[in-house]
Amino acid sequence: MAAAPRSRSTQLESLAAATAVRPETAPMARRLVEFDALRGIAIIFVVYLHAYFSPWGVTPERQKTAVHVIHLFAHTAVPVFLFASGFFLARERQASFAEFVRKKAVRIGIPLLAWMLVAFAYHAWDERGIDHELVRNLVLFNISGQFYYLFVLCVFYLAFFFVREWPVRRLGWLTLAAFVANLATIISYERSTISGDFALFAYRNPLVWVFSFSFGLYASRRWRGIDWTARWLWPGLAAMAAVFAWYLWQGEEGGGYPVSYFGVSVFLFGCLSLVVFPAALHRLRAVRAGEFVMAPARALGRYAFAIYLVHMPLFIGYVTMTFVSDSVVRDDYWDLMNGIFVVGLTTALAAVVAADLLFPKFARVFLGVEPRAA
Repeated sequence: MAAAPRSRSTQLESLAAATAVRPETAPMARRLVEFDALRGIAIIFVVYLHAYFSPWGVTPERQKTAVHVIHLFAHTAVPVFLFASGFFLARERQASFAEFVRKKAVRIGIPLLAWMLVAFAYHAWDERGIDHELVRNLVLFNISGQFYYLFVLCVFYLAFFFVREWPVRRLGWLTLAAFVANLATIISYERSTISGDFALFAYRNPLVWVFSFSFGLYASRRWRGIDWTARWLWPGLAAMAAVFAWYLWQGEEGGGYPVSYFGVSVFLFGCLSLVVFPAALHRLRAVRAGEFVMAPARALGRYAFAIYLVHMPLFIGYVTMTFVSDSVVRDDYWDLMNGIFVVGLTTALAAVVAADLLFPKFARVFLGVEPRAA
């Protein structure tokens, strides 16, 4: 017996159900409040890290442990930035690789090239000329200390574009492999002398950073938001405390603190921060005053990329040498370091905010200032 013809309204309802976007394929939010705040906190870590300016041998003994603790937390900044970049790569919707490259060239390439040339011009002026070493530093993204990160970021964007649509399970295996490769590289470097050209290329070695970016991509595809981090907050904090204790023991009793990022304790602390920091911010946001408390970090996060580009050598460099290094704080190392941090951060922030207010198009194109959230 033939089925009775369906009414027109029933047919339309069936068509709508068949063509509706399912929850698992629905477009994901391009901004998350917690990540906005996380970028703001991370850029503070970066500037503080760069406010330290001399070999450890000249740091007073009574201040060394405090500075090392600051270093440990500050060394979570680059992993956090890479994690966020991988997380949001999963949400890119460019139709082709060419379109993706064009977008990243505008978003990252133009500001990067512009401020590398500004740093090059500054050093040429400060050193009264251009020599082979200065040109070499420009070519190797070493014209100022922060630019190695953007070289690595561009490598990851290009490489991971082709795997971002992999099945989640396969991305999980890729992330595990990235962790093993990253850890093995750090172990190797921890046993090496980090200096000269070896240090220059070590910072630019993608294997030093690959886990953070890979985990960000996987987490975004696997869980979409960051609610999943909540259940790992307390175990993560306990693990961070254990690694923190190991780091202090290693530095005080076990042969010395790791050099920069090239220590297993620093690496593991950074890995744990990728879960603990978003979880803590997510928990903070849930309380009554949470949004208010996070507001300054969120506002700063909008300018994080711009501050990253400009803070050295102009602000932590020329400005701080002019107004801080030879001031009343020069005889106390702790005061001097903190003075450089405060002046460097506030003047860099003031410059990019002023540019955003007065020349918004310039700030967006040449400083990478993010558009205001809708």
